[in-house]
Amino acid sequence: MTIEDLREQGVLLPEEEWDKHSLKTTVRKLPLAVALLLATVGCVLMFLGDGGQLTWVGVALFIVMLYAITWMLDRAVARQRERVRRESASGEP
Repeated sequence: MTIEDLREQGVLLPEEEWDKHSLKTTVRKLPLAVALLLATVGCVLMFLGDGGQLTWVGVALFIVMLYAITWMLDRAVARQRERVRRESASGEP
């Protein structure tokens, strides 16, 4: 995907607003790290389960953690978007 594609879809801020907003992440680091660790545990359980019941426990854990990670990152993007809107409205970075 090119910058032109992103501009056409309205994903990018206008160029005059570049470098005017805070780039600090809004992702909660500890819950994300725990979810990533549990997803990795799910993968290990799938491997060690060798097709048995432990494999399905690993699959379930991995799927739940995949959803949790996606949800956490989506919420972080929404918080960042809201912060940029507030900064743009107030005129302050």
